[in-house]
Amino acid sequence: MFSRRNLIGFVGMILAIAVVATAQQPQQTPVNPDGSTREEKLERKERRRERVRRHERMGEHGTRHLMRGLELTDVQRDQLKAIVERRMAITKIQRDELLQLREKRRNETFTEADQARAAALREQIRASMQGIRAEAEAILTTEQKVQLEQRKLERKARQEERKIRREQRLKERQERLDKSPTL
Repeated sequence: MFSRRNLIGFVGMILAIAVVATAQQPQQTPVNPDGSTREEKLERKERRRERVRRHERMGEHGTRHLMRGLELTDVQRDQLKAIVERRMAITKIQRDELLQLREKRRNETFTEADQARAAALREQIRASMQGIRAEAEAILTTEQKVQLEQRKLERKARQEERKIRREQRLKERQERLDKSPTL
């Protein structure tokens, strides 16, 4: 029969094959009750955090973009920063509540009352942001106000051009779809 040495070698080979076979099997990732994996859930959470951070920086970025190229003095920059910080602090509660309502929408527990509340919150935030613009324009010199108005007109013209191009692309796409044979 088998010698002891052969038997140990044979058992060792079987164990080695078993280890290799189990190592090659794909690992099962735990799935949450909602069907997502833990990694997906963590990624969504991190993206949500990044959106909140980006949103909090948006006020500062928006006014910085608005005032870019106007050669603000240090005093004007400080005043602008104070205006933005004050307005963003005022709307913090509304923005947080709006984020909670977005979560309710994602979880499909969003009601018509929530929808009305979200619209009201967006309007309050929009009004505050317009207040930032009005206060920011108040600290500008006459020359800076003229430059700002000129930039606004240029931006509106660019938006109109983009709108026309977008409408034309949509029209061309629709024409191609109408010409293509249906299956």
